[in-house]
Amino acid sequence: MKTRLATCLAVLAVGSFAHADDLSDQLKRALEKAKVKVGDMAVKAEQKGREWYYAAKENLRLARPEYTKRAEKKVEQLDANVLVLHEMLNSPGQRDYFKTRVAALDQHVAYAKTEFDNLKSSESEAIFRARQSGFNKTLWTLEAAVEQAQEEAGL
Repeated sequence: MKTRLATCLAVLAVGSFAHADDLSDQLKRALEKAKVKVGDMAVKAEQKGREWYYAAKENLRLARPEYTKRAEKKVEQLDANVLVLHEMLNSPGQRDYFKTRVAALDQHVAYAKTEFDNLKSSESEAIFRARQSGFNKTLWTLEAAVEQAQEEAGL
C-alpha cells in the first residue's frame, strides 16, 4: 500500500514539474512576444516623432499665406476623418467608450478650428509664429488621436 501511495505521489510530482516547465516556457514565449511588440511600438513612435520634427522645421520656413492654406486643408481633412468615424458609430457592436472617443474628437476638432481662427487673426509675424507652435501641437495630437480611433475602428 505504501509503495502504491509513494508511486502515485511520485507520478503527481513529476507531472506537476512537467506542468511547471510548460508554464515556464509559455511565460517565456509571452515575454518574448511582448518585447517584440514593445520594440515595434518604440520604433513607430520614434519614426512619428521624427516626422513631426521635420514637419515643424518645414512649417517654420513656410510663408504665412502658404502655411495658413496648408493648415486649413489639414483641419478640413481631420474634420472629415472624424465625420467618417461618426458614421461608424451606428454600426452594430460599437462600444460606449468608442462613442466617447468620437465625442472627444469632435471637441478636439472644434478647439483646433478656434485656435486656427486665432492664428489667422494674428496682427504681427511674431505673434503668428508664437501661435503657430501651439497650433502645430494641437494638429499633431489631433492627428494621432484620429489615427488611434481609426485603428480601433478597423479603418
